[in-house]
Amino acid sequence: MMRSTTNDPTFLFDDLPLHWQMTRWEKYGFASILEAARPKVAIEIGTNKGGSLQVIAKHAEKVYSIDLDASLKDRLGSQLPSVEFLAGDSCQVLPPLLDRITKQGEELGFVLIDGDHSTEGVRCDVNMILQYVPVRPLFLVFHDSFHPPCREGILTADWSTCDHVHYVEVDFVPGVYHFEAFDTAPPRSMFGGLAVAVMRPERRAGHLTIHQSQKGLFETILPSSCHVSRKRPLLVRAVQKAKRVTLQSVKHRT
Repeated sequence: MMRSTTNDPTFLFDDLPLHWQMTRWEKYGFASILEAARPKVAIEIGTNKGGSLQVIAKHAEKVYSIDLDASLKDRLGSQLPSVEFLAGDSCQVLPPLLDRITKQGEELGFVLIDGDHSTEGVRCDVNMILQYVPVRPLFLVFHDSFHPPCREGILTADWSTCDHVHYVEVDFVPGVYHFEAFDTAPPRSMFGGLAVAVMRPERRAGHLTIHQSQKGLFETILPSSCHVSRKRPLLVRAVQKAKRVTLQSVKHRT
């Protein structure tokens, strides 16, 4: 009997050699975004075992990998010859890399942010990208947008300072709640989800809306998750306040 998890089988990607830590529906969405983006140059922040990097390398002519692990070049370089591996903190490595891409006239078309999963780390990665002026449509993809710290980092980034951003959806692909431990996810944890933002060379006219199509699902699950007792008191209190206001409104009407 075939075993089924949130990640496997995919049938379309099961032959890929490197471990790819995304859910089945994230993999389908991720590959489709890359096919639509058709990037000449791409950046991946957070490579881990190279699962998503192997997919990006199939669609881009040149890929820059940013990761704290300096051994990635030795371990993955021979399998992914189009990838340049850069070791270090993304908030330090990314700014000079973006300057280099601009000076060399390279056409950056895709960025995956999947490195530091702290609120501050995600926010820093986003803000660095927002300082870049695209020369072609640029797709930004964020993994684990359903994970409370990552989601908070995305939502509190300086989106309004960049008028080259035309679209942001935090729940482009919804995340998952792990009732039991799975892979590296502890019990009652919220992980997965792909957020997507699109930047364009032309400037945006009008207000930018940060869409959260699955905000209700996120707010419903959060209070019963393992993240409540950790470091999300402000986020939880905001959710609980919103629910109290809704309940009071319903009682008033009845």
